[in-house]
Amino acid sequence: MPKNILIVDDEPNHRLMLRLHLEQAGHRATEAVNGQQALERIAREAFDLILLDLQMDVMDGLTLLGELRRQGREIPVIVITAHGSVKTAVQAMKLGALDFLAKPVEVAELLRLVDQPQRVAAPPEIPRDYRFPGVSGSVMGKVLDLLAMVAPTDASVLILGESGTGKELVARSLHDNSPRAQGAFLAVNCAALSEHLVESELFGHEKGAFTSAAVAKPGKFELAEGGTLFLDEIGELPLALQPKLLRALQEKTFERVGGTRTLKADVRIVAATNRDLHEQVRAGAFREDLFFRLNVFPVRLPPLRERRDEIPLLLRYFIDKYAPRFNKLIKGWSDGFLKKLEIYSFPGNIRELENLVERSIILARGDVLDEQLLPDLSRASSVRDDASVDLKEREKQAIRQALAQTGGNKSKAADLLGISRRALHYKIKDYGLG
Repeated sequence: MPKNILIVDDEPNHRLMLRLHLEQAGHRATEAVNGQQALERIAREAFDLILLDLQMDVMDGLTLLGELRRQGREIPVIVITAHGSVKTAVQAMKLGALDFLAKPVEVAELLRLVDQPQRVAAPPEIPRDYRFPGVSGSVMGKVLDLLAMVAPTDASVLILGESGTGKELVARSLHDNSPRAQGAFLAVNCAALSEHLVESELFGHEKGAFTSAAVAKPGKFELAEGGTLFLDEIGELPLALQPKLLRALQEKTFERVGGTRTLKADVRIVAATNRDLHEQVRAGAFREDLFFRLNVFPVRLPPLRERRDEIPLLLRYFIDKYAPRFNKLIKGWSDGFLKKLEIYSFPGNIRELENLVERSIILARGDVLDEQLLPDLSRASSVRDDASVDLKEREKQAIRQALAQTGGNKSKAADLLGISRRALHYKIKDYGLG
């Protein structure tokens, strides 16, 4: 999807190079020569992403990052600088930068980062009642009581739960309530990257380690030194990489891709998954020793349908978050609005509730959210279920055909389908085709 990108750099030739590559890739690019000019541009226009140099006159990159955070600007930032080091990268990450690239920029790597889904630069405040010790007397309160006990320790935590239940929010809470709170909190989505890219993302790489490695780059283990590394969708981590992660957890050491120097990593690991890791261990898709190392303190996040009493708290939080953004004064909600939400099953969990509240605020003409602002949730649930069933049937049929065409050769069938052999193995098992 095309993005509106702000390039903040005091080198005109470098700005021009970035702008031309971004525009050629279908994005829109605006230039600023320093942090002060960038703030003026941001005040007038909405940007999807900022490419930010660190070393600039008038206002440098780190100062701009701090100012964006102070203002509550939720704009993803990728730092680009010729003065790259792990120290400056960590400073930038602490202030909310998503990633760190060194000049000369490898265009393919830059475009990959630009095109991937991005989190905001400065995460929103966690609701007060969601800080430890939690919401007393509720399902989530019991969970947060457990988190309150483990937060001050360095124990690995495995967060289990359906998509959209707030696993990253809880991981951030663990970090914010730990002795590592002043360190960086970095997240890696293990399902969003290929095996090659996941390894580089976690452990970094040396110059020349692979074709596009024009410069050396530290990985998240280095950048999160003294802080917390959140491994989302850990169940998708390729089997070949699991021994290297296990070593990093057990011995606190690792090597960059293409490197021989052993590096140390003082990092706390919080992992999350919506998969059944016990089943993956039995299937041989996840190492048992790594599972036990991650599963020191397992925490299950209940789906929203099991914690409906917390919907009013979440409504208040999302209204406080989105109403100012759309210049709306929303005092509350009607009984009908709340009732309609309380009887809904929320297959998308908290993330779906957030989207519904944001949409309702945009549509609201008064200062109260009422049920007329909500879509037909019963129809939405039916359409979602029908589409899901139809998609699964088509996927099952495609797998049958691929296996038939390849004479049952799963590696060739996976290539034909454009998925990994591991993913095909799970789908065959899920659909009862094996």
